[in-house]
Amino acid sequence: MTRASWVELCVSNFEQSITWFENVLGFHVTARDANEYAELSRDETCIQLAADDTPYWETERSHLIPPGQRGSGVEIVLLVENIDAIYHQAQQAEADIVRPLAEYPWHMRQFWVRHPDGYLLRPAQKILSVHPTIYRRQVADAFQRDIPRITQGLQAVKEAAEKLTQQRDYLGATTIYETLVTEIFEQSHLYYEEEAEYDGYHEEEGYYPEEEGLEEFVTECIEALGIILANERTDRVAREKSIEVLFEIYQHDLHADDGHGFDSSAADQLVRYTTPLECHTLATRIRKILGGEEEALTGSRRQAYGKLWLDLEKETLDDEAYLRICRETGRTTDLIDRLLTLGRIDEATRETRQVDDLVFLGLADLFIQHGQDAEAERLMKTRVQEKPALHLLEWLQKYYRDRENLGAELEMAEMVFRVQPLLNRYREIRNLARKLNCWETLQPQLLAFLEQGKNATLLIQIALDEGDIDHALQLLKGMAKKDSYGYAYESSCYGYYGFGNIALQVAGSAEETRPREAIELYQQHAERLIAQRGRQNYQVASQYLAKVRALYERLGEHEVWTSYMKALHEQNRNLRALKEELTNAGL
Repeated sequence: MTRASWVELCVSNFEQSITWFENVLGFHVTARDANEYAELSRDETCIQLAADDTPYWETERSHLIPPGQRGSGVEIVLLVENIDAIYHQAQQAEADIVRPLAEYPWHMRQFWVRHPDGYLLRPAQKILSVHPTIYRRQVADAFQRDIPRITQGLQAVKEAAEKLTQQRDYLGATTIYETLVTEIFEQSHLYYEEEAEYDGYHEEEGYYPEEEGLEEFVTECIEALGIILANERTDRVAREKSIEVLFEIYQHDLHADDGHGFDSSAADQLVRYTTPLECHTLATRIRKILGGEEEALTGSRRQAYGKLWLDLEKETLDDEAYLRICRETGRTTDLIDRLLTLGRIDEATRETRQVDDLVFLGLADLFIQHGQDAEAERLMKTRVQEKPALHLLEWLQKYYRDRENLGAELEMAEMVFRVQPLLNRYREIRNLARKLNCWETLQPQLLAFLEQGKNATLLIQIALDEGDIDHALQLLKGMAKKDSYGYAYESSCYGYYGFGNIALQVAGSAEETRPREAIELYQQHAERLIAQRGRQNYQVASQYLAKVRALYERLGEHEVWTSYMKALHEQNRNLRALKEELTNAGL
C-alpha cells in the first residue's frame, strides 16, 4: 500500500516505546533498522518511531522537549475497527488513560491515552446507527424477487432512510441512501455494459419492465440527500458524507456512456446547499481531477466539470480566475458571456473563431443579448462567406426578418433556397418579392435555377401551387419511366423516387379539371402496387382503384370502368389475396 503521508514520533526510550505500542494499542513491528528506527502497524494504521539519540535527530536535539512533555497540544488520531478491545487492552496494560472510552457527537467512540514521552493518542472508531450490509441485502432481494416493479421492493429501504432523517440521524439516513443508489447502479440495467451477455427476448430488446421507475427513484434519493444538506441541524460528519455520496453519483453518471441526468441533479444539490468552505473543497477536488494524468478528460466531460467548478465558486472568483477556468475547461459560451459583460468585445470576437457552426449560432445570439447586434451580424456574414451553411443563412434571414429589413431578408431567403430548394421556401421568397415589387423579375431566375438543376419534382409542386395543372402534367410526363413493375417517375435532382408522392399530388390536383389524366395516374399507381405483390400493396391499390371508379362514374362511363376491372381481374386471376382485397373494397 502506498502512503502519501505518515507520522514519525521521536522517542526517548526506543525499546520501551515499541513495547508500549504493542501492549497498549496492539501494534506490531513491520520494519526495523537496528535501535534507531521502527515501523509499526495495526490494520490500516501505521506509526513510525525514531530514537532521539540517533544522528538523524542531532540537529534538532537541542529543540526537543524533555520526555513526558512531548506532543503537548497535538493529538494523534488512530482510526480502528474494534475500539472496545483496544480500550480493554490499554486498561490491562495499565496505560495512562487520559479520558475514558465514550461516544461523541461527531459519530466517534473513542478514548485518549498518553505515551510515556507525553504524546497524546486518540484511538477512535466511527459509529454508525445502521449496518449497510443489512440494507445491501434487502436491495439485492428486491432485484431477485418476482415482483412487477423493483421499486416496490426498494420502498421499505427508502422509508427507513426517511424515518432516520425525521429522527435527526442524518448520517444513518445518508448511509442508507448511499447503499440504495450504489446497489441500484450495480444491479440494474440503467447503465449499459458492453461485455454483458443477454439471453431472452427482453434482454435482446434492452427493455426491462420490472425496472421501470428506477430513474425517478434514484432522483428522489438524490433530492433527499440535498434535503439533509439543506438542514441546518445536520452535523459536520453527516454533511461530509452527503457531499461525498452526491459527488460520487455525479461522477458515476457523468463518466457513463449512457447517463440519465443524475449528474445534473447531484450537481444542483451540491451547488445549492454547500457552504462556501465546502464549495471551495469540492472545487479543489475538481481541479485535481482535471489536472490528473491517469485519464485525460476532454470534451463534454471536461466542460461539465468546468460548469460545476464555476457554479461552486461563482461568488468568490474574480473575473480573471473565472476566464481562466472557462478556457481550461472548454466553456466557450461562459467565457464569451463574461468577456461581453466586461465590455471586452474584441477578445470575445477572437474566441468565436475556433468553434463549430452549431456553437457559433448560440454565440451569435449571446452577442445580441449583450446589445452587440452589429458585431453578431458581421461575424455571421464573415462565416457565411467562408462557408454558406444552411443554418447560418437561416440565422441571418431571421435576423433581418426580426428587424423588418425586407431587402436583406429576401437576399438571405434566396440564398437559403439555392442551398435547399423547397416549396415552402419558394413561397416565402414569392411573398417577400411581391412586397418589394420584384417578383416578376425574380421568378424566372428561380425557375431557371431549378430547370438547370433538373429539379422536376419541385417545378411540378410549384406549378400545382400556382394552379397550372397542364404544366404540371407536362412536366410529369417528362419524368415517366417504365420498368418491370410499370410506370415510375424519376427526378434527376433527387434520384429515383418510384411512382411516389409527386404523381399522386398531380393526380389529386387534376381530379376536378383533368379527370381523365387523374384516372390514368391512379391506374398506373394501382397496377404498379399489384405488380409488386403483397396483401398490404393490394389494400392500398384498392383504395386508388376506388378513386378511379368514382371518377369514371362522375364522367358517366360506367361501362369503361367495368371493362377495365374485368381485364384487371383476368390479368391477375391467380392472385387470391388480390381477389380477396378487391372484394373487401367492393370492387
